[in-house]
Amino acid sequence: MKEYFGTTTTLDNLKVKQFSFHHDGGHGWLQVPEQSLKDLGIEHYVSDCSYLKDKQVYLEEDMDASLFIAAWKAEKGSQPDWFDFFEDGQSRIRSFDRYPAKADRSWKQVMHKIGELNKGI
Repeated sequence: MKEYFGTTTTLDNLKVKQFSFHHDGGHGWLQVPEQSLKDLGIEHYVSDCSYLKDKQVYLEEDMDASLFIAAWKAEKGSQPDWFDFFEDGQSRIRSFDRYPAKADRSWKQVMHKIGELNKGI
């Protein structure tokens, strides 16, 4: 199976212009470079429901991807661009290492952070 990654190009301090959104029958993950989380200042808010492989973070679609999208919009003024990649059966992403969450953030705390980020738009 061929693995698809975001297209690399210079975009201010964030280097990826287009991201990949991976889906299988049960869940989805937005693939972003680990450095992008640091550049946006949100690495401490990402949960261990996301995955990490080769400095790429696969943000779970419900909370972590929403956080990234809100932070990107607050920084760039527009929603990030991505393409969908559908996988038959169970995604290989589920076998990757869990993201080493830096803090224990509750759903309520992350939603509050997303609300703060959205106010700046």
